[in-house]
Amino acid sequence: MAAYTLALTSEDIDTIGFVGGRYAWSEALGSMGEGDNPLAEHEAWALQEAFEADTEGGHSFFPMLSHESELAGKLFALMESIV
Repeated sequence: MAAYTLALTSEDIDTIGFVGGRYAWSEALGSMGEGDNPLAEHEAWALQEAFEADTEGGHSFFPMLSHESELAGKLFALMESIV
């Protein structure tokens, strides 16, 4: 049973693909598809760790992604929902 769900649009998938393996956040999301992506508890925590890995050295979350984008909003919301 999925503890979390991350819904991605085709635009989100294109953005993730464009960033590719340059950053941990996009690499971690690279295998996800369009639509609802169910996440088990351990998968959500693994994403959280990947997202945080990019902040080492004082960097912002989600390099190469506008924090005003829908995708960034979804990713920040996912992080906030993980308990």
